[in-house]
Amino acid sequence: MTVPLGFRLQPDVGTQCHDGGRVVVGGSPRRVLRLTARGAVAANRLLDGQPVSGNGDGLLARRLLDAGIAHPVPSRDVSLTIDVIVPVYDDAAGLESCLAALGSDLPVIVVDDGSSEQQRIAAVAAYHGARVVRHDHNAGPAAARNTGARQSAADVVAFVDSDAIVAASTLRRLVAHLSDTAVTAAAPRGRSREAGHGVLGVVAAHWSPLDLGARPGAVAPTHRVSYVPSTVLVMRRQALLDLGGFDESLRQGEDVDLVWRVAAAGETVRYDPSLQARHAEPQTWSKWLRRRFLYGTSGAALTRRHGESAAPLVVPPAPAASVLATLCGAPVLGAAIAGATALRLRRRLRAADVPTADATIGALVAPVQAALGAARWAGQLWWPAVLLAATSRRRRPAAACVLVAPPLVEWLRRRPPVDPLRWTAALWADDVAYGMGVWAGCARERTMRPLLPRIARARGSRL
Repeated sequence: MTVPLGFRLQPDVGTQCHDGGRVVVGGSPRRVLRLTARGAVAANRLLDGQPVSGNGDGLLARRLLDAGIAHPVPSRDVSLTIDVIVPVYDDAAGLESCLAALGSDLPVIVVDDGSSEQQRIAAVAAYHGARVVRHDHNAGPAAARNTGARQSAADVVAFVDSDAIVAASTLRRLVAHLSDTAVTAAAPRGRSREAGHGVLGVVAAHWSPLDLGARPGAVAPTHRVSYVPSTVLVMRRQALLDLGGFDESLRQGEDVDLVWRVAAAGETVRYDPSLQARHAEPQTWSKWLRRRFLYGTSGAALTRRHGESAAPLVVPPAPAASVLATLCGAPVLGAAIAGATALRLRRRLRAADVPTADATIGALVAPVQAALGAARWAGQLWWPAVLLAATSRRRRPAAACVLVAPPLVEWLRRRPPVDPLRWTAALWADDVAYGMGVWAGCARERTMRPLLPRIARARGSRL
């Protein structure tokens, strides 16, 4: 399947070209792509932003996109029809802001999910020319979105939560991704609507679970962007109906479940952070932590449905052994395993014609990233065990690193306007709330699988 004519490519920030463009390294997980001399010329032209202009370009562009080496920049010409679906429950004020931002360019279906303020919601919708469909009782956001999709006859449904603000022009540009028939759904970056105050305001702006960051990507459980929320999500209506819609038995995680089912069906979901929507964030710590707890409770239900794809951590054996040795009080052994892993990876990179300096940096970074991921997993889901380990003088330094390193690394990456001590404390609270939710979901579903990592070995051309 080729990429449509007129599409352009944007190289991923981690993409590197070597040997005159014949060797391209990038993607997530990272891999090596070897090209002929002719292919290198075409790839360089596409990665420089030239549009896809023929079948050969389209096939090569698809290869670059599938590898995660580049991301699509679609043409803005969209022939697909669009209906906007806005589920709402007792949020007339939010609905007013939402519909005002959408304007009158696109048809809007408001699904009142059993609100007590029925007349206010109907009045707001009528003022903005939106059609209203009402549930007699509150059935949940999944049911409300499904009802809206069944009421639509458009090619594409654009789901927009009532507390979100997004322009119709942004939705049209998002739907342009669906001009590529391989793409079934797409989502923008979600940012906080409110400026916020204090540490919570900073956390909402820099650490929201609804904000997937500034790097674009294809969305799948094992990818760098593993999910997108349905705060703002566009999707082919028929594909949604063919998949059975959102799972109405889920009150949390229904959007993650849908996206993963799309990926499992072999279709593509795109995350495009160049397009942005604003959404409301909790304004008190109690509400913030309650939301994180509720999000955590969905882990067990998602694991029941998606198995290993829902694992909280996927790590190769060597980094896993290195982290385990360090946590067990043998940091020298852990460092030796990490060093041997780095040396082996460096040799593989050099064999792939990656220059020595780049190969050395890549080999050193990979074990560190694996260790940070493992530390985040342990601190979030197994923090009681980490605190228990900290009572031992021998294990105390390793336990401290598990708890401190991930938040401090994020502080260095994001540079939030708050000191590292308060930032670390805030992220600890966030992790504890989410972890407790995961444990609660495990108790309800009677499974421990959402707490356990998956050990996986990279294969093929992956590095």
